[in-house]
Amino acid sequence: MTDNKSRAKAQSEDSAAAKNGAAAKNSNAKKEDRTQSKPLAASKPATAKGTDSDGGSTANSGNDASSAKTKKSRRPRRKSHLGGFSSLIIFILFVSLAAALVYWVEKQQKELASLNRYQIDQLRSELNPALEQLKSSNRELQQRLATQEKNQQALNDAFSNLLKTRRHLRNDWLLAEADYLLRLASHRLLLARDTGSALAAMQTADERLRDLADPAVIPVRNSLAEDISRLKAVHEPDIAGLSARLSALAHEVDKLPLLSAYTARKPTNVKPDSAENPRIEDWKQLPEAIWGDIKKLLVIRERHGKVIPLLSPEQHFFLIQNLKLQLEQARLALLDAEQDIYQERLQTAADWIRNFFKQDDPATQAMLTQLEQLAAENIRPTLPDIGASYRALQDFREQQTDSKDSRGEHS
Repeated sequence: MTDNKSRAKAQSEDSAAAKNGAAAKNSNAKKEDRTQSKPLAASKPATAKGTDSDGGSTANSGNDASSAKTKKSRRPRRKSHLGGFSSLIIFILFVSLAAALVYWVEKQQKELASLNRYQIDQLRSELNPALEQLKSSNRELQQRLATQEKNQQALNDAFSNLLKTRRHLRNDWLLAEADYLLRLASHRLLLARDTGSALAAMQTADERLRDLADPAVIPVRNSLAEDISRLKAVHEPDIAGLSARLSALAHEVDKLPLLSAYTARKPTNVKPDSAENPRIEDWKQLPEAIWGDIKKLLVIRERHGKVIPLLSPEQHFFLIQNLKLQLEQARLALLDAEQDIYQERLQTAADWIRNFFKQDDPATQAMLTQLEQLAAENIRPTLPDIGASYRALQDFREQQTDSKDSRGEHS
């Protein structure tokens, strides 16, 4: 930069010197013109003096006049020649000055161009190692970028494969869960006759199949929907309510009035005490009195129908306990959905109440009515077959397994 500034100063000094030279030339030319014009001016008074000195002579006056005219006519011509010569000189100087200026400008431009080329070459020589280093680093970066792109592509492929595998694993898990729920529903329905649990399990299995979002599973869902509708149509007895009613009846057994062994009747031929115990006045009346006392010891009454023996307090206690036991057995049969045992135990309890308790009592009549209502309940309804949906799911899983095996063989 210092070389450029020094050269620029030298160029400005050269241009100033050239301008000063041109100005000096112009001043010299003006001085020459002035020196040429001075002799002409000096000649004018000399001629004027000659004319005054020779004014007396008349002979030479005509010649002098003619010579003065010729001199006057030559002076303008000389002046015109001098002006054209000076303008020509000025023009030549201007042209030479312009040419010198153009030459100087071109020279300066060439010098600047050479200087710029030199600086550019120097900069190139200085920047070449850096450029080479940048090129090498660029090549390394390109290689790293290509490697990173390959790794990224590999990662994308691995991620896509993982997503596919994860989706397959998720689908397999959902299918396995639906299979387990259907098997659980079948077990609850067939073994425990629990329609509520079976229905909940089947509905949950349908939700799992819905989460698959696979059109191929639609036939399985259709079969499952049919099984669910058939299971909902089953009338499920109120097991809890019936069991509570049986327990309440068992607690009411203690309040039933027990039927006596016989019904006391008043004798038709009632005699007063005086008649029953006559006073014996004669020994002849003694046999009759003895016979009357003997007849009082033995009473014969007529009974129609089944004769019920008189129960002791212990037998009455065991009757009550056996009746409660019959009701508890009916409740257990209700929980196990044993229709025959349930009805048989209720019928036995009703027969015992009719035989050993007063039937005209309101408590006895109410218990008999409730026993008849409970015996009429159907605690073992006919259950539908829900195996169609399970078989359809098994077929679908086998098809999925076969398709996976075929894909593995092709790959």
